[in-house]
Amino acid sequence: MKVSLLIPTYQDVEALELILEALVNQTYRNFEVIVAEDDESEACRVLLEKFSNLDIKHVSHKDEGNRKAIIMNRALEIVEGEYLIFIDGDTIPYSTFIASHVALAEPKSVLCGRRVNLGDKVSADLREKKVTALELENNYFKNYQYITGDNSRHYSQGVYFNPEGLLFKFLTLFNKNAHILASNFSCYREDMVAVNGFDESLPYAPNRDDTDLEWRMIGMGCKMKKLKFCANMFHLNHKRTDRREEEEANMEIIKNNQQKRQYVVNNGIKKL
Repeated sequence: MKVSLLIPTYQDVEALELILEALVNQTYRNFEVIVAEDDESEACRVLLEKFSNLDIKHVSHKDEGNRKAIIMNRALEIVEGEYLIFIDGDTIPYSTFIASHVALAEPKSVLCGRRVNLGDKVSADLREKKVTALELENNYFKNYQYITGDNSRHYSQGVYFNPEGLLFKFLTLFNKNAHILASNFSCYREDMVAVNGFDESLPYAPNRDDTDLEWRMIGMGCKMKKLKFCANMFHLNHKRTDRREEEEANMEIIKNNQQKRQYVVNNGIKKL
């Protein structure tokens, strides 16, 4: 099965390079990479030329504010894979990341993964190439103090079990509460197309874009499935701004659409 892995990015080629390096090491090989750049930077174009060993497509547009939904829909227009995996531009996948999503893929299911939120020092060490994500992955328990001593969060999200093994299947019995996190989820392309992709009408995307996508996909008959202990990834720490007002504005629109049961957005991949 061919997979399309979509990466939204904005002015952080350093993090994007770490992601692409991790994708070179994937155990599952039948995939393409769609880099959805919410900008048009020479630095990004030059970086992508370095990774000729990956099947990469690049879509971009002028930087005119946060227009993630628009560039993601453009990316969805050109995907070739029948299965889609979505990550963020500051999340670095394990070598088993794509293989784990593929192993558990089901029609009418959205696989909902999580991430290890790294602290400042480990994030800086990764960016400065003092350590690699693959080294952290391969020596995860050995690096316990290094990771947790840096105020990292959700250390358990980096513990890996084979998704086809009995132990993983046992753990899933206690792992039912699943919600889409924009930085780590996947679904069949036909299920994303059925809801017409991301809603470009939300004025402050990406705030609550995962919340919006989740209720719409459930409304179209999809179920949420949790991926704890596989499909692992590291999240690079960064400064966060207070976006509560933006989230509240988006949620007002989302709630209005929920009342109308508008699962298929008008302003998505297609303009209806």
